[in-house]
Amino acid sequence: MRFSIFKDIMAVLFPKYCLGCTQIIGDNLPFLCVNCRHELRQTHFDTLPDSENPMIKKFWGKVSVEKAAALLYYEKGTVSQRLIHVLKYHNREQVGLWLGQWYACELAQSHYFQGVELVIPVPLHPKKKKKRGYNQVTLFAREIATQLQVPYMEDILIKQQYNSAQAKKHWLERQKSSKEQFVLKDTTTIAGKHILLVDDIVTTGATLTQCATLLIGAGAKVSFACMAYSNDE
Repeated sequence: MRFSIFKDIMAVLFPKYCLGCTQIIGDNLPFLCVNCRHELRQTHFDTLPDSENPMIKKFWGKVSVEKAAALLYYEKGTVSQRLIHVLKYHNREQVGLWLGQWYACELAQSHYFQGVELVIPVPLHPKKKKKRGYNQVTLFAREIATQLQVPYMEDILIKQQYNSAQAKKHWLERQKSSKEQFVLKDTTTIAGKHILLVDDIVTTGATLTQCATLLIGAGAKVSFACMAYSNDE
């Protein structure tokens, strides 16, 4: 009884807000109210043939990718944009865990990434990681690795160049600015492996392309998994 009263008092003093619309929500709802949760649009790319998968087609002529899929569509002014924004810039790392748990359940049904042997995240530059306090992809990627029952490793790829925000750049600009910003630290671990490379948002695909090129050059096969997919290039 006392605990129940204490929870009620805490709910009044420190209410929980929906990250989508800022309305007060109950403790039983993770991050979003019911309405905002329903506004999230899933891609279901993992259920499509490769020839019909927009994310795979995005990389045609750029890099050889085995499989590619994302959980959500990323569109300006939508709940998905606000959700990932607070994950990256407002110290809400647990959003990544929630999205990872959600996507892991989806992938358990589709078996889309069957055959993957190692999961690695797209790395942050150490300066940016220190400033943010975490890599926003980490918890998401770890959950997927757990579902696939394969190792998760963070020290394969290193980001050595600290660059400005990439989101508003065209493909050619992003490709040019990303040149040589990543290095491969460990080649022996990945040789002959099928690697799942994980990122938050795929827009032009420049970052994933450069990382995959390094991995493939070391003898690996590469697939991509992202939190969200954007058509805005």
